[in-house]
Amino acid sequence: MLTCAGARANTPAPAVAWLWDSAVLPSWSTAEAAVLQRHILLTGPSARTRPRAHWPLMPSMTRVTPVLHVEVSTVNPPVDIATRTDMIVQAMREAARASTSGWVQLDLEAKPSQRDFYRALVARVRAELPPQIKLSVTALAWWCRAPAWLDDLPADEVVPMFFRMGRDNVRMRHIVEHTPELLHASCRQGSAGFAPQESFAPQVIARYRKTYWFDRYAWQRSASAASPLPPPVPGTTP
Repeated sequence: MLTCAGARANTPAPAVAWLWDSAVLPSWSTAEAAVLQRHILLTGPSARTRPRAHWPLMPSMTRVTPVLHVEVSTVNPPVDIATRTDMIVQAMREAARASTSGWVQLDLEAKPSQRDFYRALVARVRAELPPQIKLSVTALAWWCRAPAWLDDLPADEVVPMFFRMGRDNVRMRHIVEHTPELLHASCRQGSAGFAPQESFAPQVIARYRKTYWFDRYAWQRSASAASPLPPPVPGTTP
């Protein structure tokens, strides 16, 4: 009998392009795209919000998952980050109204000292989104080794970002490739984020039911506009 991961090796997981500012829609992601809708910068005593300037060209049939990116300054940390909860929740509710996929995504890279804020924020967002809208949250790769971040997190989907992992890169790549059982359950088989410039072996990607892809060139180079997925595993059907 095939395992779930083995069965998925024969059926490539749905691949969704992340479209940040200036990104173009690659042809392989016309079914669904995750589009940055708004950027919020939390710095010192202020919060700066910037909506997307130009919506990418895409077919009317493309299902859009709006993404809210919340940047927490490390140079000038927010004075009282909890006071920004209402702003973020309101932005997520606006994103929900723009969703045509039935999903919205929160992309927020919190520091360890902000973990309680982050978990409370996700709970508040989930409570205030319409019940028919599903909540996706991105997760730094190292969160997948820290259950306190992800245990019972009230999100419909956790998307660990297995790229730009900084000083943890070598260790995390080894874990993802060879000892995935060390990852939190939310980071093993559901969804995951990858980058074509830092991709993994096909066997790794085949574990996931859905993959998101971030391209440093915003999908504007002809080589990057091709499918980001690696070649099929030998002996499987592409």
